[in-house]
Amino acid sequence: MGTGRRTVLAVVGVLAALVTVAACSAEPTGDRNTTVTADPVIYPLSLRYHAIDVVADVPYGSAPLQRLDVCLPADSPPDTTATPTATAAPSAEAPASGASASADPRALARASSTARPAVMMIHGGSWSHGDKATAAYRSVCQYLASEGFVTFNVDYRLAPTDPFPAGFDDVRRALDWVFRPSTLEIYDVDRDRVGLFGGSAGGNLAALLAVTDHESPAYAEGDRIRAVVDLSGPTDLTSRSTEADGVSASFQRKQLLYLGCRTYSRCPAAERASPTSQVTADTPPFFIGHSTDEFIPLWESTEFATALRAHDVPVTFVQVEGTAHSIAQLDEAMSKRVVAFLRDRLG
Repeated sequence: MGTGRRTVLAVVGVLAALVTVAACSAEPTGDRNTTVTADPVIYPLSLRYHAIDVVADVPYGSAPLQRLDVCLPADSPPDTTATPTATAAPSAEAPASGASASADPRALARASSTARPAVMMIHGGSWSHGDKATAAYRSVCQYLASEGFVTFNVDYRLAPTDPFPAGFDDVRRALDWVFRPSTLEIYDVDRDRVGLFGGSAGGNLAALLAVTDHESPAYAEGDRIRAVVDLSGPTDLTSRSTEADGVSASFQRKQLLYLGCRTYSRCPAAERASPTSQVTADTPPFFIGHSTDEFIPLWESTEFATALRAHDVPVTFVQVEGTAHSIAQLDEAMSKRVVAFLRDRLG
């Protein structure tokens, strides 16, 4: 009996150890909160991408900043690396409001066989600077492509020359361009597996696109955002962000320049530019990464996650100890968490 008991206890111990290892190694893709530490190295910047082609400065509109780069996975056909001809406005093929791939049988057929998931990236820079081609954002674009996602890395008009909603209108236009039948066909994208990735101001724009996506004509036609990665995105640009636990005075001024307002007391754009107040049950699943001591206060993402969950939207909320802002959080472990989330939601 003693030997049998010891055997049972040994088996139970092994099973418990395996469960513990599995729990520790699983990447967070479900609805949960996690607190992690981060290495100081931005993992995508540390890699080399010899097999990843980048199609630079593809126009999605006629303005100089209405351009995007396409980072192509290694299995992309050679004919996708040519930059398409600029178009001053959307053609009859795809109205400015977006177009469904169901309008094009070729794109629909392709989506059912070989088409791949895609991610549209939006860079940060306090809505006033930044560029898709900076080394950090270019490397993230290439990293996502190396993991199998056709990645569209977007530029947009910037404040104060072009205040809200210009930048938001641009990223909406860029997303409509991604959903065009010709884009889906050229880059072999599955219209049912498109997600967003944004950092800092880009996280704000990605989140705002997601919470208002149900209002777009494209949504009614079936072109929908399926997943969102938001790293350090400001989500409440109202006077709430000016309180003692809010953003610094210098960042408040940047927000006002972006919003096109002189004060927060008379700024209706502040509410319209704040994702937290616009969440609905139609909002897609989110991965939120936010550092505990960075300059965008943690409560912005905490309250945003609470608003999402109040509408039964799945949220993976990863709090990163320290001050790393936006894509500076992307050490190797965090990069893999993001990819695991995108794979889980985009297939």
